[in-house]
Amino acid sequence: MIRKDLLIEIAEELEDYCSNESANGTLADFLNYMYLKNSIALTQSRKVGGDHAVVEGRDVPAEDLGKLLLMMNRYAKHYIKIAFEGSLLQTPEDFTYLMVLFSYDKLLQTDLIRKNAMEKASGNEVIKRLMRLGLIESAAKVDDKRAKPISISNAGRAELFKVLPKMKTVGNILIGNLSPEERDLLIILLSKLDHHHHALMDKKDVSELDQYLHRDSD
Repeated sequence: MIRKDLLIEIAEELEDYCSNESANGTLADFLNYMYLKNSIALTQSRKVGGDHAVVEGRDVPAEDLGKLLLMMNRYAKHYIKIAFEGSLLQTPEDFTYLMVLFSYDKLLQTDLIRKNAMEKASGNEVIKRLMRLGLIESAAKVDDKRAKPISISNAGRAELFKVLPKMKTVGNILIGNLSPEERDLLIILLSKLDHHHHALMDKKDVSELDQYLHRDSD
């Protein structure tokens, strides 16, 4: 026998979804909405700010996302610092630069910097540091004589393999108390955001922050 009270509750939730989220959503969309809604309700979180001053006109979800991404970056840096003890690597960028170079025979310096989504000046500093340490080396020139291709050295491969097990541990620590399903969903969402923002970083004509909000369809 179908419970009428449960049907009424589902109908109310569906009405709320159609009114506030999407009037054209599919069943799968609605089920995902309910899953996230209940997950949020059960999620434990810590309070950072106080209640002394109330800020009017806040966009709470957007602000929370920015804050949480910054906090996760700080946690990751803390764990990575421990992982790099006894290693020649000093920063997360050292690791990601070697990881990218490892997957190529050689790569132009400008391309390596772009793939790591860094400013040219900061990226060049990372490359210079890795070059001084002997972890990367100059590669054979390409047709454009002005271009500067580089590759990972044997010493760089050895250093990378030395820290890879620890970086795997860092990843498992960062996963924290997420279930396997939540972990996979987070990877999908972060990959989607990475794809979106990496394209935005290539927009050389953007000078104002608000302009980034209107570049989705470019």
